[in-house]
Amino acid sequence: MILVPRNVENLLVAGRCVAGDRVSHAAVRNQMCCAVTGQGAGVVSAVSLKDGTSIGHVDIARVHGELKR
Repeated sequence: MILVPRNVENLLVAGRCVAGDRVSHAAVRNQMCCAVTGQGAGVVSAVSLKDGTSIGHVDIARVHGELKR
């Protein structure tokens, strides 16, 4: 849920702008975590478009499969 902004549909944020408290943010602000959140957001977006569904209704198991592939 750190990629999903409140009150905005079909938008994901990645990189240093993800949500979290002070401690968790310190753990995800490095370059690798920024790249990983970007990859996850991109895959969710691609699956959403391919399946013709909103981001909030994407099949997470399908996203996991794409990320593993």
